[in-house]
Amino acid sequence: MISFHLLDLVLFFLPFIIIFIILKISQEKQNKTLKEYFQAEGSMTWFVSGTAMVATTFAADTPLAVTEIVRSDGISGNWLWWYMSLSGLVTVFFFSRLWKRSGAMTDLELIHIRYSGSEANVLRGFKAIFIGGILNLIILGWVNLAMLKIIQVFFPVLPDWQILTGIMVLGIVYTAIGGLRGISYIDVFQFFLAWFGCILYAYFVLDVKEIGGIQSLVQNLKPEQLYFFPSFGSSGSLPLSHFIIMLTVIWWSSWYPGSEPGGGGYIAQRILATKDEKAAVKSSLWFVLAHYFLRPWPWILVALASLIAFPNLTAEESGKGFLLFLQLGLPPGIKGLLLSAFLAAYLSTVATHLNWGASYLVSDFWKPFVKPKKEDQYYLKVSYLVQTITGALSILLAIFGLETIKGAWVFLLEASSGIGFILIARWYYWKITAKTEILAIILSPVLYIIASRVLGLIFPYTVVFTSFLSIFILLFSTWIFPPTDLLRLKSFYETTKPPHYFWRGLYKRLEEKQPEFSSNLLFSFLGVFSGFSVILIGLLLIKAMLWDREMILSYAVGFAFGSTFLVYSIRKFMEETRT
Repeated sequence: MISFHLLDLVLFFLPFIIIFIILKISQEKQNKTLKEYFQAEGSMTWFVSGTAMVATTFAADTPLAVTEIVRSDGISGNWLWWYMSLSGLVTVFFFSRLWKRSGAMTDLELIHIRYSGSEANVLRGFKAIFIGGILNLIILGWVNLAMLKIIQVFFPVLPDWQILTGIMVLGIVYTAIGGLRGISYIDVFQFFLAWFGCILYAYFVLDVKEIGGIQSLVQNLKPEQLYFFPSFGSSGSLPLSHFIIMLTVIWWSSWYPGSEPGGGGYIAQRILATKDEKAAVKSSLWFVLAHYFLRPWPWILVALASLIAFPNLTAEESGKGFLLFLQLGLPPGIKGLLLSAFLAAYLSTVATHLNWGASYLVSDFWKPFVKPKKEDQYYLKVSYLVQTITGALSILLAIFGLETIKGAWVFLLEASSGIGFILIARWYYWKITAKTEILAIILSPVLYIIASRVLGLIFPYTVVFTSFLSIFILLFSTWIFPPTDLLRLKSFYETTKPPHYFWRGLYKRLEEKQPEFSSNLLFSFLGVFSGFSVILIGLLLIKAMLWDREMILSYAVGFAFGSTFLVYSIRKFMEETRT
C-alpha cells in the first residue's frame, strides 16, 4: 500500500468538508420542484454551467485514457478526441441559443415541442429508457471501472469494491440533496481541485531523477512521440484518410456523450439551466475552450514521462503509467492531493450522470407516460430511487460485465453514425418528423452491419458509408412520411427562431406570411473557424512554452490574432437582430 504523510491525509479529507459547505449554501437557494432539481430553474451563470460541463467530462478514467493514447501513438494520438472540438464549437454558434429558446426541461422534451402524434411519444419514451437507463448505466460502469483501478493502486490490500461502494453512496446522497444547482456548484470546486492537482503532479513528476526535467524528457523521447500532428507516413499510427474523415464527417455524424451533434445530453441540460441566451453561448464556449485547450497538457506530460520511467508496461497496463510515479518518492501532500483530484473527477461525473439519467427516466418517461399529474414531491422521490438503483447497478456492471459492455460500447459508436444528421436537421428543416428520427435510429445499426459484415469495411469507412447512405434514405423518407402537425411546427419555429431558409415551405402550406428571423450564418461559421484556430494554436503555444521555445513568438502572435478574431465573431454573432 502507498504510504501517506499527515499532509496527504489533510489534503485528502479537506475537500469533503468544502463539498458539504457548498452543498449547505446551495440548499438555501433551492425550491423543492422538479424544474429546480433538474434545471436549477434556468437561473445559473455561464461560468458555473460551463465549468460543470468541463468537470463532468473530466472523469477518473480520463488521465488514464490519455496516458494510454500517448504511450501508444505519441502526442498526435490525442487527435482521436481533439477533433470533437468541432462539434462543441458548432453547438456554441449554431445550437446553444436554440436550446435555450426552446424552454424545454430536458433535451428529450424537445421531441414533444418539435413533433406531434403517437410517434413522438414512442420516440421520447424509447430514448428516455435507452439513453437515460441503459446507455447511462454503461457510461457509469466504465467510470466505476477506472475508479476501481485507481483504488487498487492507492489501496492494494483493501477490498476495492467496498471502497467504491462507499464513494458511490456519497455521490448518490449529495446528488439527491443538491439537485442540479448543488452539484454544479460542487463541480466548479471539483474541477479546479482536479485540474490544479494534475498540474502539481505533472510538475513534480518532471522533477524526479528518472526524468530530470522537461528538456531531459524531450531529449530521451523519439521525435515522432512529440509530433503534434499525425505523421501520416508508413510509420504513422493515423492514416491521412482517417484524419480527414474525423475532421469532415465523424464529428457531425456519430452520437457520442458530451459531443452530440447539435448539442444534447448533459451539455444541453447545462445550457437549458443558464439564465439567458448570452449565458447559454458563453457557457458552451467556455466548456469547449477549457475541455480541449486548457486541460490536457498535465496529462500529456505525465504520459510522456511514463514512457521513460516505465518503458515495459503492457498495453493493458499502460493507463496505470499515470499513477506509478506515486511510488517514486514525490513530496508530502502530492499523494493525498492527487487522490482528491481523482475523487473529485469521479464524483463530478457520477453526480451529473445520476441527475441527468434520472431526468430522462422521470421527466421524459415516468411523468408523461406512467404516472402523470402527480405532485413534484412524488416525482422527486422517484428520482431519488432511480439514482440509487442506477448507482448500485453501475457498480455491478463494473465488476462483472466489462467485456460485454466494451463490445456494446464499440458497436454503439460506429452504429450511431447515421443519427447525427437528423439531430441537426430537425432544427433547420420543417419536414423532418418523429418517424424520420425513429427511422434513423433503426437504419444506422442496420447499415453499419451491412458495411462491416457484408462489404467488409473497417472504421472509419463504415462511418462514411453509414452516414451518407442514411442521409439519402432519410431525406427521401421526408417526402413519404406525412408532416408533423403544422401548428406544432409553427409554434416550434416561432419559439426557437432557427434560420428561416428551409422553413418557407411550412408557411406556404399554411398560406401565411413567414416571419423571417434573421440569422447571420457568416459569423456563426467564422466563430467555429476562429474557435478551432484558437484551440489549435493555443495547444501549440503551450507546447512551445514547454520545450519548443524558438516557436513561442510565432504561436503567440497567431494565438493573439485568433483570440481577437474569435471575440469579434462572438460580438457580431450576439448582435444578431431578429424581426
